[in-house]
Amino acid sequence: MDLRDEFREAARKRDVPEDAIEWWLQLARPVLELNTRCEGPVVGYFGGKPALPEGVEWPARMTYLASLDLSAIPAGSHDINLPSDGHLLFFSEPDITPEAEVIYVPAGTPVTERELEEDSYRKECERFPLYGLRGWDLPFNREDSAIDIGESRYDEEVFSDIKWYLTGDNDTLCTIGGYADRATGGGEHGLESPEEETLLGYLFVDERLGGEGFCRDGTMVGWILDNEDLAGRRFDRARTVSDFNG
Repeated sequence: MDLRDEFREAARKRDVPEDAIEWWLQLARPVLELNTRCEGPVVGYFGGKPALPEGVEWPARMTYLASLDLSAIPAGSHDINLPSDGHLLFFSEPDITPEAEVIYVPAGTPVTERELEEDSYRKECERFPLYGLRGWDLPFNREDSAIDIGESRYDEEVFSDIKWYLTGDNDTLCTIGGYADRATGGGEHGLESPEEETLLGYLFVDERLGGEGFCRDGTMVGWILDNEDLAGRRFDRARTVSDFNG
């Protein structure tokens, strides 16, 4: 079910007026969902070996998690300022509160798949395709959005509570865009300034997928960029946010 429709249904059960529901839904933003089902085009891969340009090192102490082909993203599936082509490669420390990096490889750049060193502590994750679909996201609080929807029309704590219980898609491993306020209970989230920063995305990984070090029940790794750095394609300046089930 479309998350907006799920929100409407939940709000109606709490007798929220229709005009208040639609007022809050102005904050809905498209988000690219990368899932494991065979739905939508293949837009990336989880695991395998990272294909890196000459002179670009595999980040120290980090596990290679996934790649995203920016040219394969379905139109309208996000609202952030991403390049139209090239690849994003996602790395993370194997930890429940990790440091992480993202590397942008422009289209046409010669690359080589990197092998693990024989004595490496890193784990090569099993490789499988990620399929891209457009989803939607809503904030917990209006302060998390740069969208101005005017004066309050309803008790906004009700909307926050409804958002907490929305189910989402359990087959989604990675999201691109949306709000930086998702929480599983173990960490803190949010942009310092929604007007000046952008959530690049979240990736969900556990010990089964990423190996020892990640939380057994799931670690959520996210990357946030200053808008100027995003426009300048300085993905190496992304800061990490993380959360875990616990």
